[in-house]
Amino acid sequence: MSKSVFNRRLKKNKAVDEIIHGINDTDNPDMDVSFKGYMHGGEGFKLQVNNLETITDYTLSIWRNIVEGQGLRPRIATNMMNGTVDISCTPPEKRRNRCKYINSMVYLSTTAFFIYYLWKRHLPPHTSI
Repeated sequence: MSKSVFNRRLKKNKAVDEIIHGINDTDNPDMDVSFKGYMHGGEGFKLQVNNLETITDYTLSIWRNIVEGQGLRPRIATNMMNGTVDISCTPPEKRRNRCKYINSMVYLSTTAFFIYYLWKRHLPPHTSI
């Protein structure tokens, strides 16, 4: 039986624990970092930081470095009205194969050549004056 995308896996892995441990801040003693769960398809996970009193660009850059140190790409969304920060951690995108682009260029140039060839073939002959 396959897992449904609606099943929520709350068991954390080692990378999540290391990120949560690294994010703890002494400037915000009441701060709480919680694991919200994995994203659909298992492509990354989401953390939520609650009870924030102050946050600076320096703190955000430290958090980014902590997440990037685990080989993940962070997306940080702050909501200071509620005192929360959502951190989405996703794996970096894989480089795309250039072969697909080369094939597209070959098909495009071949199509353009045949359109030009058919257009020239159906033109009336050119007469001199």
